[in-house]
Amino acid sequence: MQHHAPYRRLFRFCRCSGLLSAVAVLLATVTASPLFGAGASPSAANIQLNQASAAQTFDLYQNIPGLTSQQVEYGRVAIPRMPYNAQRIFRKICGLPGVSFEHAKQAIDTLGRERFTFEQVQTFEAFADMDTVNIDLGMSSLNTIKEMGFEAGRSFRKYVSLPGATAGIAVPMITTFNNMPDYNNRAAQALFSVRGMRMDLAQKGMPLLARLKDNQARAAETYAKVRGMDPETLLDGLELLQKLRQDDAWNARCLFTNKLLTPRDAWNWLVGYFALPTNVQETQFSKLDSRQKTVLLEALYDGGTEAIWRINNFHSVTDANGYEISDATLNSWSTQQLAAKFAELPPSVREQFAGQFRSSNRGQAIGVLKQATAAARVQTARDLTVANLYAITAQGSELYDSSFRSVVVPVLQTRIANRNQGDLLAFLRSIDPESRLVADFISSCAQKGRLTTFFPTDGVKQREILKLVTASAFRNEDSILLFSATFSHLLKVLTPDARTFLITTMAENSEAENSSFAKLVNVILQYYLQTYPELLGPNDRLLISRLVVRYGALNLDNYQTTPFQEWKQDGRLGSVSMFHPDDDGRQSFISNANLLLNNGYRLVPSQQYTIPTLTPAFRQEIERMSGAGLASLFRSMRDRHFAVAFVKNVGGMTIVHTQFVYSNMENQKEMLRRFILSKDEMLAQRGHSYWRSEQIIEPLTKLIEEGRITEADLRSKQRFLSLGSCGGVKVYTILTRLFASSVDILASIGTGVAIINDPYNKMFFEIIANNPSHITWKTVAQQSAPIFRSEWGQDYLLPGSLTAILHKILDETEQTSGTATRDRFIPSRGIW
Repeated sequence: MQHHAPYRRLFRFCRCSGLLSAVAVLLATVTASPLFGAGASPSAANIQLNQASAAQTFDLYQNIPGLTSQQVEYGRVAIPRMPYNAQRIFRKICGLPGVSFEHAKQAIDTLGRERFTFEQVQTFEAFADMDTVNIDLGMSSLNTIKEMGFEAGRSFRKYVSLPGATAGIAVPMITTFNNMPDYNNRAAQALFSVRGMRMDLAQKGMPLLARLKDNQARAAETYAKVRGMDPETLLDGLELLQKLRQDDAWNARCLFTNKLLTPRDAWNWLVGYFALPTNVQETQFSKLDSRQKTVLLEALYDGGTEAIWRINNFHSVTDANGYEISDATLNSWSTQQLAAKFAELPPSVREQFAGQFRSSNRGQAIGVLKQATAAARVQTARDLTVANLYAITAQGSELYDSSFRSVVVPVLQTRIANRNQGDLLAFLRSIDPESRLVADFISSCAQKGRLTTFFPTDGVKQREILKLVTASAFRNEDSILLFSATFSHLLKVLTPDARTFLITTMAENSEAENSSFAKLVNVILQYYLQTYPELLGPNDRLLISRLVVRYGALNLDNYQTTPFQEWKQDGRLGSVSMFHPDDDGRQSFISNANLLLNNGYRLVPSQQYTIPTLTPAFRQEIERMSGAGLASLFRSMRDRHFAVAFVKNVGGMTIVHTQFVYSNMENQKEMLRRFILSKDEMLAQRGHSYWRSEQIIEPLTKLIEEGRITEADLRSKQRFLSLGSCGGVKVYTILTRLFASSVDILASIGTGVAIINDPYNKMFFEIIANNPSHITWKTVAQQSAPIFRSEWGQDYLLPGSLTAILHKILDETEQTSGTATRDRFIPSRGIW
């Protein structure tokens, strides 16, 4: 009983005072839980830290004027019971002018009930440090600061640090910051950080900043962060930013991140371009000099994700996150819900279809909504300036195939016809005089089978365009990788003279000072000489042959070797196919499952990739659900987070094809973690390309950043990645690097289709099982060739292709030279 002595002593001191009831409650709390908080016993380090914090807090508390011995003893017991964050706030309260025991006791009661985040603690500390804050202001601000979000708190701390800040001005701003969205708060933080900013100027800017919406606020943040920004230019800019259309604000945001920009440049771009109507922007663009056009094009390219996102999402009726809304869901919607979705379309489209939509019954309204959504897709492209349209066309791999071929290309073709009489060369020279995006533009058109739409047949003009292309394509290794995948498409449309000009230009670049770049160029030429000599003229073949003799031929067969011997050692070949929980994912799952079932594969629960624990009872339940039909099974997998596998013995090997349905980011991370750390060989992404990020890139990147997957884990096994979605070489490069270059890939640079993805993924393991372990990728390509004979097959890059070889050579060169960095395996967020 000795350890209760302090409590008995405190009880005697307070027995006849007003503290008795408070102490009784305190003692009941103390005896009901461990001294340092309920739950598991704290570590020795935490105990020591809390004791030190409590001692520091108590030292400040006992300095409050006029404390009696009973009140001092009250604090001695009460303070250690306070959480660390509460103690930090309490220390500040104890030091405020006018503090008394009554204030301290009220604060202890409040801090005992409420839990403050670390950001809120820092915010209160910054407020309490102001010279004009007394105990009354401090106590009254507690509840308000308790409601402050992360960004609002950071804004407030920046605000009170400004010259001229007083408590009387600061207190009302707490509510202002609390009511502002995060984008606006981040803009406010940037505003307060501008050199020379004072309280009076901040007060002038805050009403303007608070009115900014979404992308306007994001543009204000980057505008304020332009190097050398001054308060006057900033405040003038805020006036204009609130007038920008959301698209222009987004593009301005991207342009303001250019590190070479001065405040005057940023202001000139605002007043001379972004704040103008679209038709005037078109006129202004023609007046820009070459450097200014490049600066703008780079911003439009970086900002293209917004326009691309909208155009892609209008491929169907989708929700705010881009998920397709199924026909079943649309049929279950009320008229009001359909009207709300219709109201999200662009104003011009709503006006066009309003009468038809209003006069329709609920069933007809669904059809009108779909028609209007398709029209909105085209209208979104038409609303872009020609420079913006050109910049997103250069990102062909990010546009759905239908978006590119059926929407963007026809709209751009019309613009070029009206603007440049259909002359591509004249268009490129006028729109992109420094050839910043020319290679990307030409490569995108070639990848999507639309190069002939724009490309001239005249040999002289072809050569002039090739000068622009090579100036753009031969900047660095990444640009040559992109160019290489469309080289064959380009050769097929060139006249003999233009083709020879291109080969000669490449031969000149094969002597570049950048050895890894020069090596890639040489390999491209050698590959076409050996593999596609029919695409080259006699003089072209002679020139390349001389280069090979001069620099030596690389044995490209070394890059055709497979990891099959290692894969077959355990007698098992395993894959995981990922499906998204939408209509397309369900259809892909059913088609793939039917193919496997019809070819003798058995359907079983997958213990390895089922996220919840697979108990015997759960296993039996899954087996029952498996007999209810594939569509029902897909829904159950989506809702219950379990996986199934299709199993068959082929050539003495057990082949296991696991099927996994995406549910959320954490489950996806866990599935990928299990895959990387297992001995499974193939990861297959099924469904639309816009789920690539959610299914692979984001979760795997987070696993790497968290240290749960290391580069050693990624390089420990050569894996295979089957991309069933539409994509391009940029995506191919991103994923190759994300897997630390220890991956072979089947990828579509056009449209991915189930009639190729399903049979290839099945046949791939069966080819391995039925053949010797030493077969090469050429053998796999030969035996799977029938799958790719349709027109869709021409868009696929197979393992062992030129693109695959170049990626392996580049990684090999970097590993040998020691130039590869960790960042090459973690893509920037901005890529997606």
